[in-house]
Amino acid sequence: MKALVVMLILMTFVCALTTWAEEIPEIGKGRVMKTWSEADQEIIRREVRDQFNLLISAVNQMNACAWSEYYSKDGFLSAFAGTDYFGTRREWVDTITSYFSKRDSQHLEPLSVHVTPLAFDMALMTSQERSEVCLKSGQTTKFTHVFTMIWKKEQSGWKILHSHESWIDEQVK
Repeated sequence: MKALVVMLILMTFVCALTTWAEEIPEIGKGRVMKTWSEADQEIIRREVRDQFNLLISAVNQMNACAWSEYYSKDGFLSAFAGTDYFGTRREWVDTITSYFSKRDSQHLEPLSVHVTPLAFDMALMTSQERSEVCLKSGQTTKFTHVFTMIWKKEQSGWKILHSHESWIDEQVK
C-alpha cells in the first residue's frame, strides 16, 4: 500500500512537471520580445500610432466622450497632467471634460510619435506636439506638449492604462 501511494505521488509530480515544462515556451513566446520579428513589432507600432492619431482627432474636436473611449475602462492605472495626479478614470475624464468646456478651440499637431512594444499586448508611447488653445475668455496660448503613455491591447482594441502629459508655453517674441 505504501509503495502504491509513493508511486501515485511520484506519477503526479512527473505529470505536473511535464505540463509545467510544456507551458514555459508558450509563456515566454508572448512576453519576451526577442522571439518576435521586426514585422510583429512594426504591427504594434502602427496599431498604437493609429489609435493615438484618433485620440488626437478627438482632442482637436474637443469631444470628451470620444476622447475618453481611448482610456481603459478595466485597467486604468493613473494619469498626470503636469503635476496633477488622477488616480481614477472618472476623475480624469471629469477634469478633461471641464477643460474642454472652457475652450473655444484647440489644435494639437503631432511632431513625433515613438512606440516601443513591451509585449504582444503592451506598448510604451512617447510623443511631442505643437499645440494651440483658444479659451472662451479670448486668451490664446501656444505651447509644446508631450505625452508618455502605456497602451494595452484589450478585447476592444488598444487602450491607455497610464498617461502623463506636460507642456511648456512658447516664448513670446
